[in-house]
Amino acid sequence: MSRLDRYILREYHGPFWFALVVITMVLVVDFVPEVVRMVVSKGLPAWVIIQVFVLNLAWMLALSVPMAVLSGTLMAFGRLSGDSETLAMKAAGISLYRMMAPVLIIAALLYVGLVYFNNNVLPDANHEARRLMSDIRRKRPTLDLKPNVMEDRIPGYHLLIKKIDQKTSDIADITIFEQKGRIEPRTVVAKTGTMRHSEDGATLILELSDGEIHEPDPEDRRQYRRTAFEHETFYLGGIGDEWSRTDSEYRTDREKSSAQMRADILAWDTSIRSCWNSINVACSLSVTGFFLQRPDTSMAEVALPIQSETFRPAATPARAGERANDRARRIGGLIEREVSAINNQERLIDQYEIEIYKKYAIPAACLVFTLIGCPLGVRARRGGIAAGLGFSIGLFLLYWTFLIGGESLADRAIVTPFWAMWSADILIGVVGLVLLWSVTNETALSPAGIRIRIRRTGAT
Repeated sequence: MSRLDRYILREYHGPFWFALVVITMVLVVDFVPEVVRMVVSKGLPAWVIIQVFVLNLAWMLALSVPMAVLSGTLMAFGRLSGDSETLAMKAAGISLYRMMAPVLIIAALLYVGLVYFNNNVLPDANHEARRLMSDIRRKRPTLDLKPNVMEDRIPGYHLLIKKIDQKTSDIADITIFEQKGRIEPRTVVAKTGTMRHSEDGATLILELSDGEIHEPDPEDRRQYRRTAFEHETFYLGGIGDEWSRTDSEYRTDREKSSAQMRADILAWDTSIRSCWNSINVACSLSVTGFFLQRPDTSMAEVALPIQSETFRPAATPARAGERANDRARRIGGLIEREVSAINNQERLIDQYEIEIYKKYAIPAACLVFTLIGCPLGVRARRGGIAAGLGFSIGLFLLYWTFLIGGESLADRAIVTPFWAMWSADILIGVVGLVLLWSVTNETALSPAGIRIRIRRTGAT
């Protein structure tokens, strides 16, 4: 490594680490309130809170590292340009391409590291974080009750409370829909009450006042029974107050590596071919003889139950018509089910392809942010940290708008998963290359300036 490379990296690593810490803290601060409220209110030990933050720190780093690359690049080259050091280097015959070489190498190494991180570390961290948060939510769920929000996590009950005092456990305007252990559900309403847990924490005890019980008469369901009460105690079992960890092998798309998702996509693609085979056979057996054909399908791979009845002789014309109508209905139902299965599986394939591309597109932002950060930093000159942060925020907003908007468009099948995830990188990369060419050749970014530069190049 030359002295020039060490000097530029020394200017770069300070702003990079500063931006990384600041951006990560911003994400943490946005994440803290809800987690602290939920975790601390349930009386969990400190090591559980630490686990929550460490596990969720993984996805935060996956986002903050590319942002830190952009901020570090902008600030480093802005400082060099502001002190006229880039001008001195160019006078010594050192081009901007050579100046940005060490920073580009660092960006490439970060890209490789983030791809590995996104495929081998982040899925497991997301999986453990989801399991942990699920276990936390199951502990004393009544503390999560919110006014005017239906609570349906208590097995066999739906609970709606309009007023809750979390400090005193006083409640008001209570409605309980009880289905557990009953043939016909009953409804309990009360004006006031209190709630507490049993000693083992497995039962929610509601002491209600001034209420009514509405239910069908068990002896005659045509009759309706209403029972008024002044004070009544209800026991809602099936909840836990003890902290425990559960095990789950189920993983969502964000908890899988690219290889695991590609294996799922291959299985769904095979299933889609099977569905098309079923549709082909069904259509070939229809009355109209209409036949659909998709590539790489084979009628021999599918045997439908309706085939055995297709050529059965009918005793009478009326019976033959009934059989034809029945067969048409069954064929239509089969086709409808297969088409629905195809649509669902194609939707899942698109969803998984988005996540696969995301694992590579976000790390690639390290490279494109470096391409655009170097010339922007040179043009910013003496703007320093303020200009660097300003440019960074603008580019962040542009990048995430494309990323989130692209994912939304892909979910609605308007754009392909590839363009949904890679359009932001491609756009910023192209703009960065044009801007880099403009700064290197000292050409204004205007049609007139570009034409002048092209004429000069042709003249030489």
